[in-house]
Amino acid sequence: MQKDVYSLGIHIGHDRCAALVKNGKLVASLAQERIDRIKHSDSSEIPYKVIDVLLAYCNVSIKMVEYIGFTFSSVNAYELEQYYHEELEQHYHIHTFELIPVSHHLAHAESAFCTSDFSKALILIADGGGDNHGTMTEAESLYIGCNNKVTLLDARYQIPPINTINKKQNYIYPFMNKEHIHNPISIGRKYEQITYLLGFKWGQCGKTMGLASYGKSIIDFSKLRIDSLDFNLQLGYLIQEIYAKYLESGNSYFDFLNKEAANIAQTVQQLTETILIQLLKHITEKYDIYDVCLSGGTFLNCMLNHKLLENIPDLRLHVCPAAGDDGQAVGAAFHAYKKSGKTVYNSSKVLPYLGISYSNDMIKKELDSFNLKYRYYNDVELCKIIAQYIFENKIVAIVRGRSEFGPRALCHRSILANPTWNGMKDYLNQKVKHREYFRPFAPVVTEEMAFKIFDLKQISPYMLLACNVKDEFTAKIPSVTHIDQTARVQTINKTQEPFIYQLLLEFEKLSGVPVLLNTSFNDNGEPIVESPSDAIQTFLNTNIDVVILENYILEK
Repeated sequence: MQKDVYSLGIHIGHDRCAALVKNGKLVASLAQERIDRIKHSDSSEIPYKVIDVLLAYCNVSIKMVEYIGFTFSSVNAYELEQYYHEELEQHYHIHTFELIPVSHHLAHAESAFCTSDFSKALILIADGGGDNHGTMTEAESLYIGCNNKVTLLDARYQIPPINTINKKQNYIYPFMNKEHIHNPISIGRKYEQITYLLGFKWGQCGKTMGLASYGKSIIDFSKLRIDSLDFNLQLGYLIQEIYAKYLESGNSYFDFLNKEAANIAQTVQQLTETILIQLLKHITEKYDIYDVCLSGGTFLNCMLNHKLLENIPDLRLHVCPAAGDDGQAVGAAFHAYKKSGKTVYNSSKVLPYLGISYSNDMIKKELDSFNLKYRYYNDVELCKIIAQYIFENKIVAIVRGRSEFGPRALCHRSILANPTWNGMKDYLNQKVKHREYFRPFAPVVTEEMAFKIFDLKQISPYMLLACNVKDEFTAKIPSVTHIDQTARVQTINKTQEPFIYQLLLEFEKLSGVPVLLNTSFNDNGEPIVESPSDAIQTFLNTNIDVVILENYILEK
C-alpha cells in the first residue's frame, strides 16, 4: 500500500493560517483568528494553535508531514528558512521534514490556480504588498499556470513607506515628506491609504467599498490609459488632488472630509476599477488567454471583480475565496507538495468548506455545559422551521458543517434573515451587527434563479461578485439591494450545499423568492464564530433570536 504524502502550509504575519494537502489534494485550511479569537491574528510567531487543531481534525500527526511550506510578507522569506526550521524542530521535536520558503505573491498565485478548475490560466496578484526585492516590495504580479507549474511572467514593484501606511505622514498631504510623494505604490495600498484618510482602520477597506456606492468620483479617470504592468501610480496621487479640492472648498478640513467621504470613497473605487480593467484587458489580449485566476486582498473587492467580467468579453474568472493573506497557507502547502515531484490536482470542488465541523454529540455536551434548553430536529424538519422563523423576521444564526475558507460567511457560520422586509438592513446594522448604516448585506440564492434575479455574468459561490439586482426584483428583496441597486451575491447549488439549497426552496414557498439575507455570524470587530461555544456566547450577547447548531435549535 502506497504511503500518503502530506504537505503543510503555514502563513506568518497578519491573518496567520494553516493548510494541509494530502496526495496532491487540498483537504483543510483554517485561519488562526478562528481559534485564538483575535481579529487578523497578527504575529511573527508560527501559528501553532491552528496547526494543531487542523492536524488533529484531519487525524494527522506532525511527524507524518514531509513538506512544510511557509510564507510571510514584507521580508525575504528565503532568508528565514533556517530560523523557522530550527523553531519547528524544537517545538515539535521533529527532524525529518523539508521546510520550503515561498514568496508572498507566488503563494497567492499557487492558492488561486490550484483551487481553480483551469489547466491553463493567467494569474493576476494585487494586494497591499508582498515580499521584499532589494529596496522594493512586490506590488502587482502576473503569473501563468500551466498543468502543474506556476511561472512568473511580469511584476511591478513599489517603494514601501518608511512609516506604516496608517501614519498621517502617508495619507494627509501636509504631513507627507515631499521627496517621497512620487514613490511608486501598489493599487491595493492606494485603496488602503484612502481608507485611512476616510477615518477607517486597518483591514476595513470593505467599509470604503460600501460607502463608495453613495458617492460620485471627484476625479475624471476617462483619459487614464494602462497598457502594461509598468504603470505609474504614486504615493501622493489622489492625496494631493483631494487636498487641493479641500483648499478650494472654503470648509474646514474635517468638515470637507465628512461632506465628501462618499465621493472620496467612490474616487478610489473608480481608480482601482479603471486600472485593473484596462490592465486585465491588455494581458488577456496579449497572451490570448481568457481563463484568469485572481488573488491578493484587492480582489476581495466584489464590485471590481464583476466589473472585470462586464468589461472583458469571454473572460472566465476564478477568485480565490481566501484572496487575502488567510489564503497564503494553501499556496504554501501546494508549492511545498510540488517538491515531492508528484502531481497537484487543481480543483474547486473542495471549496469553500475547508475548516472544522462539530458533531451533534459534541454540540449537545456544549449546550448542556451552558445549562440551556434546546430541541433536536432532522434536516427536513429543520429546513421548514428555519424558513418559517426567517419569514417571521426572526434573526437566525447557524453553525453547520465545516467552516468556510476565507473571510466571507457562506452559510456555515452565518446569520440569516428575511431580505423581503424593507427594515431588515437597518435593524441588523443597528441592533445586531452594530455597524455603520452604509454597510450592505449579501443575498444567497439558488443557482438556478440567480441569473433571473441578478445581472450576474457567472456563478458566484464565494460571494466575490457584486452585480445589479434586476429592476423587477429590487422591491422584492430590498434589504439585500444596496443604494446603487447592486448586491454581493452568493449562489448555492444542490450538490455544493444541499441543506442550504433546500432551505432556500422552503423560504421561496413562503416568500416567493429563493433568496435569504446572509451575513457573518459575529458581532462588530470580532472574528466569525468557529465553535459551538463561540456561537452560544455570541447568541447570548446579541439580539439574535435563534441559533442553529447542526440539528439543535436554541431560542431566546
